[in-house]
Amino acid sequence: MSKPRTVLYLNTSGQVGGAERCLLSLLAGLDQDRYRGRALVGSKGPLTAMLERHQIAATMAELPPALRQLSRYHHRRGIGRRAAAGLELPGYLWRLRAVAHESAAEIIHSNGWKMHMMSALARLGAGRRLLWHLHDFPAPKRAEEEPLSNRMLARLAATPRLLVANSHAVARAYSVRFPSLAGKMRVVHNGVDTEAEPADGTAWRRRWGLAADDLVVGMVAIFAPWKGQDVFLKAARTVIELAPRTRFVLVGDDIYDTAGHGGRRVELERLARDLGIAEAVRFTGFVDEDIAAAYASLDVMVHASTAPEPFGRTLIEAMAAGVPVIAANDGGVQEIIETEKYGLLTPPGDVDALSKALLRLLNDGALRQRLAHQAQERVRSEFSEKAIGDKMMAVYDELMAGPE
Repeated sequence: MSKPRTVLYLNTSGQVGGAERCLLSLLAGLDQDRYRGRALVGSKGPLTAMLERHQIAATMAELPPALRQLSRYHHRRGIGRRAAAGLELPGYLWRLRAVAHESAAEIIHSNGWKMHMMSALARLGAGRRLLWHLHDFPAPKRAEEEPLSNRMLARLAATPRLLVANSHAVARAYSVRFPSLAGKMRVVHNGVDTEAEPADGTAWRRRWGLAADDLVVGMVAIFAPWKGQDVFLKAARTVIELAPRTRFVLVGDDIYDTAGHGGRRVELERLARDLGIAEAVRFTGFVDEDIAAAYASLDVMVHASTAPEPFGRTLIEAMAAGVPVIAANDGGVQEIIETEKYGLLTPPGDVDALSKALLRLLNDGALRQRLAHQAQERVRSEFSEKAIGDKMMAVYDELMAGPE
């Protein structure tokens, strides 16, 4: 048998958001006799330890401050910050090249726009195959001006051999904005562990002061404005008025170091107090290894993004755990859920529609059970780690079959 090929994964953050969970599931689905992963992580956080528990060697290469804070949404007026990042860039590119050489990787698989750009600038595709994994839509224009990430992507688009998008919605958006990428675009949805033993949410409920007979509604997402935690809390107020024993759980926290982010948790805690529902809401922060127990504790899981979701990983996690879901009807979510069959869909940002859907599910145990069962079967057939690993390895095979 031939020696397995090494794939070096470049990941901007050491925190664990959707892209990082995608990476962990992808690694779990690879055939280690064919492709073996190594990782470079750009900031401190739990990801490094989680990779090592997956037997993936991880190198910490911490992004220097200005590079870390550079946002893909930055426009031309942020020239001072970009200049500082430019001074830090050569040293970091040297570090990337050194790790790539030491790893003897044949494929470079980058996650996050900073790693896409730096993998190209460091010429990591020279003698290797470079793949960009797209987890987000292109950054929107502001006053008809393209933000930094789009300008850099357009300039460096010829560098990667292939690009993988996590949904057809994301693939279409990039192909329309950057036509030169269309022929290199492949779609591989996110995967989730469908073989794990069912978790017990009882202890997790006790930990957060939730009674066994409470109806518990949860939302699992990083604290970014577009994720819609404010919509969730406003809908919660209506639900509590009609179903006072309902409790609400926000799993997640601030994650970004980039300028313009941060402080979201403080804002949401203040909103819960202003709405008069603080006693019924739990802010758990990141739970990482307890995520299965968190899902198991829920009666309903809500996805409330106010902007199109690139994919919606928390949906397939909840569906795999047998939890019925309500989701905002836009973006990649439409590739996961058929309403009334695998969950309920509501218009993005519509507080009234979300509260009505919640009350409907909370008052109808049979509907919750039917939706949960059908959704769980769909995830097992379409979004298992093995299924997604096989699809990604097909992309790697295509890469390796091409010229160096």
